[in-house]
Amino acid sequence: MNLHLQLILPSLVLPLVLSLALFGWSRGNPRLLWALPLLWLPSLFWLGGAPKVIPEEANDWLWPLAVASAGLSFGLVQRPRASAWMQTGLLALASVAMGWPVLHYQPTLGLVLELAVVVTGGAVLFFNAPATRPPTPALAFAVSAGGLGLVTALDASLLVGQLAIALASVTGAFALIELYKRLSTSAVGLAQLVPLVQVYLALLLIARVYAEIPLASSTLLLVALLVGLLPGSRFAVLGSVASVAGALAWVLVTADSSSYY
Repeated sequence: MNLHLQLILPSLVLPLVLSLALFGWSRGNPRLLWALPLLWLPSLFWLGGAPKVIPEEANDWLWPLAVASAGLSFGLVQRPRASAWMQTGLLALASVAMGWPVLHYQPTLGLVLELAVVVTGGAVLFFNAPATRPPTPALAFAVSAGGLGLVTALDASLLVGQLAIALASVTGAFALIELYKRLSTSAVGLAQLVPLVQVYLALLLIARVYAEIPLASSTLLLVALLVGLLPGSRFAVLGSVASVAGALAWVLVTADSSSYY
């Protein structure tokens, strides 16, 4: 198979086709949109290999995180505050598990603070999810995840970059309809995106801790997610675009590619 097809099929084509299928099948039914993170799993397994029951590396924790978060979101839909606390706890546990090799052998205050900032950012989104209807959540998320994919792929890790781009593609159909409706209508709310936010933040941690993307870029990518998904005008997505552009510019100007994960 052509090398370019080997890169594009699992990271772009497959999740986008699944996204289009879910969009047509769900017809905007929010109860069916909890399946969004599950659409990402085929790309994860295609790119990263068969799932491991006992995780050995940081990316092995991604599929249990996606499944557990989707289950919590669906199962606790009538108890949003309890769901937010459990999602925050889940992200904290996953962050420690994924960063444990570094935390165990090279514990630093800086790394602990970085993990705490990411978990705090996730908590802000989780607790705002029930009452928040950002104008273009799918588009904002796709911009942020696509930016994470590009930054990571350019800087150090093709695998993590592909997984992030696949995450962006999962929301592709919903992002396109938001554009078609002129940034005013969305079938997706922040509540349905919570499991995808979990995976995004996990990939951001892996990219920072193992692929060692610059701190400035990782900070801007977190800002891109928050700006796009928290309440704002229908053009708040432009703030996400600006943050992603800044993250990419920082990598192109300052980062080297000496590390690889």
